[in-house]
Amino acid sequence: MRIGFIDSGVGGLSVYQQVQQQVAADYIYLMDNKYLPYGEKSESFIQQRLYQLSEHLLDLGADLIVIACNTATTQAVEYLRQHFAIPFVGVVPAIKPAAALSLGHGFAVLATPATANGDYIAGLIRQFAPNDQVIKFGSSELVRLAEDKVWYQQDVQQQVSDILSVSPLAEHHSHIVVLGCTHFPFLAEEIKCALPAATVLLETGDAIARRVRQLVGEKLIYKKQYQHCFISTRELNEVQTNRLIQLGFDQHQCWPMPIAS
Repeated sequence: MRIGFIDSGVGGLSVYQQVQQQVAADYIYLMDNKYLPYGEKSESFIQQRLYQLSEHLLDLGADLIVIACNTATTQAVEYLRQHFAIPFVGVVPAIKPAAALSLGHGFAVLATPATANGDYIAGLIRQFAPNDQVIKFGSSELVRLAEDKVWYQQDVQQQVSDILSVSPLAEHHSHIVVLGCTHFPFLAEEIKCALPAATVLLETGDAIARRVRQLVGEKLIYKKQYQHCFISTRELNEVQTNRLIQLGFDQHQCWPMPIAS
């Protein structure tokens, strides 16, 4: 079994790590850093690019693909399911659990601009939290800070605090915050430090892992050694390459293919 992952950066690793703990398989993580971040791209661009990346993963033998990005999921996963026969697992913001936990008192969603302002998340809110006050805040800068933390292990606490202190979250003091971007679990400690102590952060990595395990459970073939390949679409520097080894990847490739015109 070979499982592919797609994200524009390292955010999808927050999902990958949880899936890998539950499903023994060969993994290919395709990081489209040539076009990081997806949260600033149009829906048509994301659909075209995800189609192209999915084709590449299929050529490499992927049996299932996880779209480990909330923006890409909301804007492209149904499009991909219409065009490919293999299973696609998307990342859905935890609106339903947040609504159940809030008991009508409202909650906040922290995401990329594309996700926060998109029709998909608006539909989830209408479906599961029609009577809640939902505060939405989209930030591409938090995505970049998560990248800096994961790659270079930088201390980004002050920058995260500065961003959230002038956001709608600071004004409304929501005690439940949905992390609607897979980059943001890597900033969980910084986010909690910047918000009231009672704040609960909700993310969906474990739910995605359980879904993947359900889909591939009967198809797994156990073996002594598994391969974990990391593919970037822009060359990595030496620090990043060394960091991949620490993150458990034994192979790295660069696939610098631009979006098909």
